[in-house]
Amino acid sequence: MSQASNTDLEKNVTEHYEGRPLTHTVTPGGNPADYSQPALPQYHRKVANPAPLGLVSFAAGYWLASVLTLYARGVEIPNVVVPVLALFGGLMQTIVGLVEMFLGNTWGATVFCSFGSFNFTYAALYLPAFGVAQAYMRSDGTLDPSFNQAVGLYLLMWALVVGFFCVGALRTSVSVLATLVFTFLNFMTLAIWKMADSDTARIVGGVFGLCASACATWGAAAGFYTSDATFGFLQPSPINLRRD
Repeated sequence: MSQASNTDLEKNVTEHYEGRPLTHTVTPGGNPADYSQPALPQYHRKVANPAPLGLVSFAAGYWLASVLTLYARGVEIPNVVVPVLALFGGLMQTIVGLVEMFLGNTWGATVFCSFGSFNFTYAALYLPAFGVAQAYMRSDGTLDPSFNQAVGLYLLMWALVVGFFCVGALRTSVSVLATLVFTFLNFMTLAIWKMADSDTARIVGGVFGLCASACATWGAAAGFYTSDATFGFLQPSPINLRRD
């Protein structure tokens, strides 16, 4: 087989058969190029790193949810976060998790798909079509106090899930581990807020959420700010906890 002219997209590997050199072309994706059917175009597929997209969507949704938890600008009704959580956070993180599954990354697939599900389920609490809040509505139009207890248990359940993820992230990077730790603390304090009606827990939970958003942005920047896209001084280098 003849060598391809575009050496930037392909690399040539030489093997020997009965003393004669045989050269075949390998695409950047690691697949041998097949020119046996010239009528069909050759595609040189290479899968990009999906993690920055998942981390950016997580950071954006968490930032908005946290500032609304802190009643920023006097806003106490958080429903504006619903489309962000569902259409940006939930959808993007689920897609990223499925791509990570395709790439063979069990950890990334589990974490991103789980957080995508969290975004969808949290948004569903505020969507009338699911009837969650309506089930706790009294005849006088007020919510039964058990609704806050139920939401608190819901947040506590997710805190346990994230705690499970924290143990699995001990050998990843400081940015990823810190994101999960602050998310765990955010869920725990918000659960206390809902179940104990503690305004202090609300404020602390909002701060923990902003910290989780910042750490997720740090992790996303590490994979997104590459030498091909930006200047060297903008490229963060999270400390790796892996052992060689």
